[in-house]
Amino acid sequence: MEETTEETMEETTEETMEETMEETTEEAEMTEETEAEEPAGPTTWEVVNSEGTSVPGCEEDDTCFMPSMLEISVGDTVMWLNQDAAAHTITSGSPATGPDGVFDSSLVMSGATFEHTFEEPGTYDYFCLVHPWMLGTIQVN
Repeated sequence: MEETTEETMEETTEETMEETMEETTEEAEMTEETEAEEPAGPTTWEVVNSEGTSVPGCEEDDTCFMPSMLEISVGDTVMWLNQDAAAHTITSGSPATGPDGVFDSSLVMSGATFEHTFEEPGTYDYFCLVHPWMLGTIQVN
């Protein structure tokens, strides 16, 4: 009888372990699904204009604003940081057509920032009024 009891205990233990593993796997899958379904909140993105951008040349390698092209989501904020010694503007529009009125920082001094939250999808070109070779684009999806 001892052998039968031991065999029964082993079978019961194996069944319990299998059930526990299945439940744990199901819980993990449910957790992954829940995490994947949660929408990400608004994000703040940083764009930097580095030292030396007040002198022509950065437009040749597209480094006046870094990154020069940024893709974001509706509701996200972009924070521009001026790391140059000179003051700059972050002005929506283009040098060819001028400011379009969507956003304008006025002068941003060295070390200062300017932020804008994008509430509408679209492509937003911008430039520096003082140094019109400085160009950037924000793509809002």
